[in-house]
Amino acid sequence: MGDSNRQPMNSPPPRPELDADANVSVDVDGLDCYRAIHGLSQGCDSGEADPLWTVGIERARQLFDQVGVAATFFVVGRDLEIEAHRQQTIQLVESGHEIANHSYDHPYDLRRHPEVELLYQIEATNRIIADVTGTRPVGFRTPGYNVDADVIALSRRSGHRYDASVFPCISYWLAKAAVMGWRAMRGDRSKSDATDPKTLLSPRQPYFPDPLECWHPAPTRTGYVEIPVATFAGRMIPIIGTSLHLLDGAGLHRLWPQIDRSFPRFFNLEMHAIDFVDATDLKEVTDVEELVARQPDLRIPWHKKKERYRRLLELMTRRRVVATLAEATASI
Repeated sequence: MGDSNRQPMNSPPPRPELDADANVSVDVDGLDCYRAIHGLSQGCDSGEADPLWTVGIERARQLFDQVGVAATFFVVGRDLEIEAHRQQTIQLVESGHEIANHSYDHPYDLRRHPEVELLYQIEATNRIIADVTGTRPVGFRTPGYNVDADVIALSRRSGHRYDASVFPCISYWLAKAAVMGWRAMRGDRSKSDATDPKTLLSPRQPYFPDPLECWHPAPTRTGYVEIPVATFAGRMIPIIGTSLHLLDGAGLHRLWPQIDRSFPRFFNLEMHAIDFVDATDLKEVTDVEELVARQPDLRIPWHKKKERYRRLLELMTRRRVVATLAEATASI
């Protein structure tokens, strides 16, 4: 007698039903993460507070609270060993935002590490988040979108309900590969790492990842969800904080209806803490000139960034329910 729960032949894989249809997430990558990308010397290991936390995340919290958006903040575990960062995290939780796992010390090549190191990166961060917030995180995002099936398996084993690492953006992958190749030819140091190109084949909407091929939907429900970062126009345009800097207000209004229609089930806007600061906020940072030279978005004044972000958030909330990723996946 046949199994009544078996999927019919050639039927599409099951799709998760989410309690909301939009999310805003923020990767809280400190300045040393950008120093590592650009091959600069590390300079924030002294235990001092990072302005991306004290200025950037505070601005993000205020902006999200003003527009009534509950966001998900992916934090690096070692950052929570600094008291000012712990207090900022507590304020985020008190404002209704989610704290999720972004590894312990943000190694861009995390998927290449042995299993014992992978597990440490995930579990150490789970423990310190639970110590600060009173709750173990249920979500994970790997550094640099550099995910594979082993990373997802360990995330799931640690008790997470979802991963939000897959970024199926062709132009981003090509640009990253070109920059890494150019720097390698010049002999520049960089801790960035190439993402598996197979992830470019993943769905653009939430799905249950296959245990062996995480870019491919599993044939049955698994209880663990992959929530890709938003891309548009044939996967060529990333819809992340940095790309918003390329649009003025009028351009955003013209493009948003098309973006909105292309995400019928869920829209996942990803941002970074650095999106919420400009060069003037980093005047006390010793290598600010080098950082600004390599991060052109730091040259955009905060008041211009704030207006663009506010416009998009207002457009999102007109028709969509924006919730944390933990809330969106809670019913699965």
